[in-house]
Amino acid sequence: MMKLGYVALILVIAIIIAFMVLAVGSPSKERVEVSSTEKGVSFSFINEVKITILVDNNPGREGLRTAWGFSALIEADGRKILFDSGPDPEILKHNAKILGINLSDIDFIVLSHEHGDHTGGMPYLAEVAHGAKVYLPSGISSQVLERIKRLGFNVTSLQEPTELAPGIVTTGSMRGPPYEQGLIMVVKELGSILITGCAHPKIEIMIQRAANLTERVYAVIGGFHLVSASDQRLKDIEETIRRLGVEKVFPMHCSGDKARSFFKQSLPERYGDGHVGMTLVFSAKGVSIIP
Repeated sequence: MMKLGYVALILVIAIIIAFMVLAVGSPSKERVEVSSTEKGVSFSFINEVKITILVDNNPGREGLRTAWGFSALIEADGRKILFDSGPDPEILKHNAKILGINLSDIDFIVLSHEHGDHTGGMPYLAEVAHGAKVYLPSGISSQVLERIKRLGFNVTSLQEPTELAPGIVTTGSMRGPPYEQGLIMVVKELGSILITGCAHPKIEIMIQRAANLTERVYAVIGGFHLVSASDQRLKDIEETIRRLGVEKVFPMHCSGDKARSFFKQSLPERYGDGHVGMTLVFSAKGVSIIP
């Protein structure tokens, strides 16, 4: 009898554990938590945003230099924002000159994360835009933080999603490693445009964060960090893009040739072949592309 009672006790414990596992959910599935800062937040709109790719490792317009890194100039309703600075000050300087872009009058700089292929061009910006405001994700290493401060920039670290200017919103610092933030442009009557440096926190999670903040993500641009991604991972990202109704994707930088080819085939009506020198203009009418 005691033996039967012991077996029954073991069965009851097993049933309780099974119910607990079902309630929590499978630990192997990625879950996107929605913080209180992502609920019911209202942001301003911009009428038009122009994004020019200054640095990328995918070749484009003749005369521009390619490099492993990323930088983009964002022009939105009269404001100029530089997102990342590429790996080298001379490459940033050269490409800006060829494209006829003056970086001395930028309103502020947003750095996605601390890696050198996104912060290496900062010495050139220290020359032409000395003292400019720089927004970093909180959690950035103290060494990189101090190096940027020594260049003479006015540095602010951000933890939560923050509206830096009307319709220009950061995702907030997101765990990678390293910690990273994306930048969101909320375009009137179109939706939001998400730009990422490397998407170390996972591109699908960053897209979901942008959707949580702004309801509709129209386009995603930048590094997707998918060079070694499995076929299943790419299919999962495709599912996220379709589920959230993202209409345009422009994978660049660390996205990798395999991922770019996959999205080109699986999302032909949404895929854009991003590269250095490309300009995208978003408005209520949609997007126009200047290759």
